[in-house]
Amino acid sequence: MTKVKDIVAKLNEAFPESIASAGDPVGLQIGSLEAPVHKILVTLDVRPNVVDEAIRRGADLIVSHHPLIFRPVNNLDYSDPQKAMYAKIIANGITVYSIHTNSDKAQDGSSDWQAEELGLLDVTGFAPDEDGIAIGRKGRLPEAMKAIDFAHYVKEKMGVDMVRLICADQDKMVETVAFVCGDGNKFWKQALADKCDAYITGDVYYHTGHDMISSGLVVVDPGHYTEKLFKYEAAKRLSAWQKEEGWSVECLISAESTDPFQNIF
Repeated sequence: MTKVKDIVAKLNEAFPESIASAGDPVGLQIGSLEAPVHKILVTLDVRPNVVDEAIRRGADLIVSHHPLIFRPVNNLDYSDPQKAMYAKIIANGITVYSIHTNSDKAQDGSSDWQAEELGLLDVTGFAPDEDGIAIGRKGRLPEAMKAIDFAHYVKEKMGVDMVRLICADQDKMVETVAFVCGDGNKFWKQALADKCDAYITGDVYYHTGHDMISSGLVVVDPGHYTEKLFKYEAAKRLSAWQKEEGWSVECLISAESTDPFQNIF
């Protein structure tokens, strides 16, 4: 019988919990390492619709990118939708395990998957964390292009409905690019220091956008939900291990969208 601890051992080999950024609550969120596993559901976020999907599809282990519990829980008052979701997870015997910045920083993890999706060449680490391990990546585009064309390039490669272009000159040429998955606002000055032409990250703040324009850096914000790439790539990895290890489990990719935003054009 395959247990949660068998799955976690392989995940921790590929995405060591020890390399997660300080204070990032990765790892076992709810459940037991000794619990048996028959179906794994891989998701970006654990939200009520995903929990309902897990119950409906018979999953007993959820593997997510974003941690389920970011802040300490003082009570389980069911009038709070978030806490009611925790109760539903527990009542249905589901274990939740999260891999966040340790996936971003790991070799052949989220950042490398994103670099491949963007078609970057000569990829190296970008934005070292406190432990010296890069949380992002930088590289070179297949060919130089104008900032406006680069924005369309990112939109197409990342498969999103829209991007936000932040720059003073849409005709500025872009060839070297850095990025941090999700919200990497605090690293944009590192892209300048590394003499990159452009930077990609989600959740750019209004006033930060003004500072970026003043600096001359080209920035493209494709949103945070581009990290949905995690669920497809992590599921591939789990399916490969299932064959190698002979696990008696099925790996499912969540069909639910957890993007909180609706783009109205």
